[in-house]
Amino acid sequence: MSNLQNNPSTPELIEEVIGSGLFSFDDESYFSWQGCEHCADGLGAEVYDLRGYRSLESRELHEFHVCCDCINNQYYGETLTCEQQ
Repeated sequence: MSNLQNNPSTPELIEEVIGSGLFSFDDESYFSWQGCEHCADGLGAEVYDLRGYRSLESRELHEFHVCCDCINNQYYGETLTCEQQ
């Protein structure tokens, strides 16, 4: 069980990075056939390159492709679509 805590799944790791507030992402999105690494619905999507750390103690930089909806939902706790901003 401790192995799961040390190696979270990609969606869990994205949630930790966004939850830490220690992240940044590009100003412009782009289309990727791989889609969002958080919602991973198997469809292509407009994504942002998101980079960040799990905590202040973490020295490992994590990089993901995340859609606007997932960023909003995880950071603001809202389910706004990108068009509503």
